[in-house]
Parts: sequence; structure tokens; C-alpha cells
Amino acid sequence: MQRILPHLYRLHDAVGHFSHWLFPECCRACAAPGVPLCAGCFGDWPRLPAERCSYCALPLSDNGDCPVCSVEAPTYDHVHTPFIYAEPLNTAIIAWKFQQRLDWTRPLADAWASAWGGHPPSRPDALLPVPLHRQRLRERGYNQSMLLARHWGKRWRIPVIPGVLQRRRNTGHQLGLSATARRDNLEAAFALRGRVPDHVAIVDDVLTTGTTAAQIASTLRDAGVQRVDIWVLARAL
Repeated sequence: MQRILPHLYRLHDAVGHFSHWLFPECCRACAAPGVPLCAGCFGDWPRLPAERCSYCALPLSDNGDCPVCSVEAPTYDHVHTPFIYAEPLNTAIIAWKFQQRLDWTRPLADAWASAWGGHPPSRPDALLPVPLHRQRLRERGYNQSMLLARHWGKRWRIPVIPGVLQRRRNTGHQLGLSATARRDNLEAAFALRGRVPDHVAIVDDVLTTGTTAAQIASTLRDAGVQRVDIWVLARAL
């Protein structure tokens, strides 16, 4: 499966380019003609306030650290996302992730990128998409985190390193689990199969409790990585 993935992602790109040529572009949310995401629908997406935790991006009444991160800093350095995982953005992410709506890839990735202007939120040496277990990958057919990483890597000329980070156990869906259950579910779930640079960004769709990000960051820290950023589409509150 790992060997054919690059071909599948290139096929996805080719199909996307062909469909854009064959069919008129329209907003994925309201079908307004002309753009993949119209200004009105983009404006409806919920945003995080400027005052947020410097580590996990949890909204605060003032800049600083949240009560959890102020007691024990997480294993990652910074979470970068402009959006809150709430309606109507969460409906788009669910359709993209679970309902084969791959036409949402470009509007979601571009909307996130546009929040930072002409520069990325940080300048890592490489992007590491959160891996799916091979069984989950066969079921879904694609890794949404890889799609984001490829899009952002191409935009800002940052290498994407697929395969070096691997999910050793099929941990099942995290949706609906408590923070403790998430930690137990992900215990020893990830491993490295190769070398990574000193500064990396983990790419994923949504940060909920931060358990997945923390587990991966711990694995990277054990391998000597100096800085670990988290790039996600949205932050769940």
C-alpha cells in the first residue's frame, strides 16, 4: 500500500486538474459560481481569537498559557491554526474526511494558508503528515493529512516526508473518547522509520485534546528533534 500511495495522490491531482477544466468552478458550500469557496461561506467559518495559549491555541481572556500548559508544557512547541472546529467548517471537514469529498481538499488547504498571508506560520525543515494505519488507509483510500501536507509543502516549498512516521497499531477512531481514553488508545502507537530534521511540523486535520500530537511529538523528541510545531485545519474547543 505504501508503494502505490504516491501514484494514488498523483492520480488525485490529475483528476482534480481535469475536473477543473471540464466543469465550471463553484463554491463547495453554496454552489456559487466562480470560486471553490466564496467569500461569504469563508467568512462564516469560526475563527480563534488572537488571545490564545502559546502552546495549544486554546482561547484565553489574555495572551499566555492555558491552565493545563502552564502546569506542564506539552511535548510540542506551538499549534498553528486560525479556525475553530465548529459549524459550518466541521461539516466541510467531515464530508472531506469521511464521505470521500476530496473536492474539499483545495478550498480547505487554501483557506488555512491564506490566514498567514504570503508566509507560513513557521518555517520547518519538513512536514510530517499524521499517518493512518494500513487497515484504515485501505478502508478510506487516502490520508487526509497527507493531502494537506502535499498542498502546503508545494505552496511554501517545504519538503514532505511520508512514511518515516508510522502508526504501529490500528487505534480506532478517537471521536467521542475522553482525554484519558485517548492517551490509553494511543500508547506506543507511533514509531519512526528513518531520520528527520531538527525542526518539523506535524500536519493533521483537527486538534481535539492534543493527545495524538503529544504522542507523536514525544516520539520525535526521543529521536532528537529539537522543535515540533503542529499545523492543523481547526482547533476543537
